[in-house]
Amino acid sequence: MTPPLDRPDRLWSLHHTADEVARRNRHIYDAMLHGSEHVRVGNFTALGSVDLRLLFDLYDARFFDGLLDRMLREDGVGEVALRPSTRMTRAAGKTYVRRERRRTPAGVVDRVEYEIAVSTMLLFQNFREPGRPVTVGGLVCGDRLEILQRIFEHELLHLAEFLAWGQSSCSAANFHALSRRIFGHEGATHDLVTPRERAAAVYQVRLGDRVSFEHEGRQRVGVVNRITKRATVLVEDPQGRPYSDGRIYMTYYVPIPSLTKASG
Repeated sequence: MTPPLDRPDRLWSLHHTADEVARRNRHIYDAMLHGSEHVRVGNFTALGSVDLRLLFDLYDARFFDGLLDRMLREDGVGEVALRPSTRMTRAAGKTYVRRERRRTPAGVVDRVEYEIAVSTMLLFQNFREPGRPVTVGGLVCGDRLEILQRIFEHELLHLAEFLAWGQSSCSAANFHALSRRIFGHEGATHDLVTPRERAAAVYQVRLGDRVSFEHEGRQRVGVVNRITKRATVLVEDPQGRPYSDGRIYMTYYVPIPSLTKASG
C-alpha cells in the first residue's frame, strides 16, 4: 500500500511554537488527570489501554488537528492498537506495523495494522525515590506522566511517518525535524532510570555480583547474570545446563530485594 502523495506535505504543515507546545502539553496533562481511568496523579502507579486511547485522542486533536485519525480512516485501518507492556525491558516505547495480503471475495487486498506499546516496566522504575534528572526526547521530565507524554509523542511520530512515507526511522533527519516542528523535542533518545541502574542505586546489586538467596528452604549462592524486573542468578549445579564458561548452572529468577551480597 503506497501512501497518498500529499501526506508528507500535510505533516510538514504542522508547526508549533515553543509556547504553543507548552500550552498544548499542559492541556493534555490536565485532561489525563481529570479524565483518565488510572492516571490520577503525576506519579501514577497503573496504566491501561483505555488510558493510552485517551492520550492518543488528545494528541491527535491538539497536535495533529485530527490528521492521524483521518489518515487511518483513509487507509481503512481503523484504530491503532494501544497497550502497556510489562515485558519490554529496553525500549520505552515501540510502534509495530504488520502488513499482510488477504484473499477476499472481491480479490486480494493489502491490510495494514498498527500498534503502539509503552513499557510500564521502564516507566514505573522512575520517580520511585529521589534521584537523577530524567530526560526523554532531550527534555527533562518532572514526573511519570510527563515521561509517558514524551514517550508517546515519539511513538506518534513513528506512526505519522509510517502513514505518510510507509517507513520510519528515529535516527533519520526527517524524524528529527518533525519532532522539533511538532513537539519541540531536542533529541530522539531517552535517558530513563533502568532496572539495572535502580538495582545498583537502591540495593547495591550489579551484574556479576555474587549473591545469596533462599529458595525452597535452602540458601543458594550464585552470580547475577541479568537484571530486569527480577534478577537472573546462575547457581552452579550439576543438574543445570552448560554455559560458555564451561560450567554448569541452574537459572533462578529472584526479586532483587531478596538478594544479599555473598562474600568470596
